[in-house]
Amino acid sequence: MQPITSTVPNGKGSAYRLGPEGVTFKQPVSLSFKYDEAQESSARVLAVATQDGQGTWQAHLDTAQDREANTLTVQTNHFSDWSWAEAYQLDPGQATVLLGKTVQFTLMRCVADEAAAGGDDLIAPLAETCSPHTLTPFTRNWTVNGTAGGSAATGTVRKNEGDTSTSTYQAPAAKPSVNPVAVSVDLVRNETGKNTLRMIAYVKVIDGLGPCEEVFKGYYKCTYPLKKFNGQNLPYDLPKNDPTSSAVDRLTGGYLQLNGYEDDVLLGVGSYEIRYEFDHQASGTDRKTHRVLNDVGNVTSMGGNNARFKSVSKVEYTGNIQPDSATADNFPMGTPTFSGNVKLEFVP
Repeated sequence: MQPITSTVPNGKGSAYRLGPEGVTFKQPVSLSFKYDEAQESSARVLAVATQDGQGTWQAHLDTAQDREANTLTVQTNHFSDWSWAEAYQLDPGQATVLLGKTVQFTLMRCVADEAAAGGDDLIAPLAETCSPHTLTPFTRNWTVNGTAGGSAATGTVRKNEGDTSTSTYQAPAAKPSVNPVAVSVDLVRNETGKNTLRMIAYVKVIDGLGPCEEVFKGYYKCTYPLKKFNGQNLPYDLPKNDPTSSAVDRLTGGYLQLNGYEDDVLLGVGSYEIRYEFDHQASGTDRKTHRVLNDVGNVTSMGGNNARFKSVSKVEYTGNIQPDSATADNFPMGTPTFSGNVKLEFVP
């Protein structure tokens, strides 16, 4: 078994060459991969893949995925190059929706038609990109919290008419007792009907956009005051790059401001400004000067409430945006006495 460079489309793990290549077995052998728990998502379906003689990675749709043990197992009668990748997705895997509003889920296929594999319905070439695809009759049983079609208390889900790759969830009129709710669909990966997997996405139902005001119709400004620096409540004396200096920078406040249309704000998408304020006291004096610095740019969703910030200066960092809180992780802060990547926490 030799580790090799992975070239698997949508690959999530390492690749290996099992040899001697071309060896075949009279009886199939079992090949298992163990993946990291952090790579697990109930909205993703994984499959073991092997590379054929033409260099194409083929997904084994009969892969047995054990989500409790975090293993992928397939039966094979030959040795070659092996890895694993995403085969199907339920997108988005996490979402936030207002009371009474809707969110659409799309079944994404990361493999080509099984027909492209020469008629073997257990093998399909991995596609370079995942895309919406009609999966009937291989998808069935749309549910909310395990109830077919959902209910008035948890919200309802229905397959969109004339479009078998999408469905629409409508939030209830009041917050459900269990929140977020689980929207699921069953996926049968091949015509044998074996190895049915349930794909689950989670929807958080909220009754407002949080700390937001409508600037003009449908467009919002959301402001989160800065409360903590690396877990420390403000005001806070920043650490010093030069411990021998008597200068002091005392962080006193600031905010995260998001701007965008309603649907974008729910996803944490739009433009942003992060402002931080501090009192600067130079060495050898007791005089304090109040200063304000900021970072501006665009923020995009990374799935769920996770967000990626990209400033106009091309600096990137990540964070988490929810109606009741927000964070900026690895934020590049700089003052006269301190510079470094820090975690900022914002609460309305």
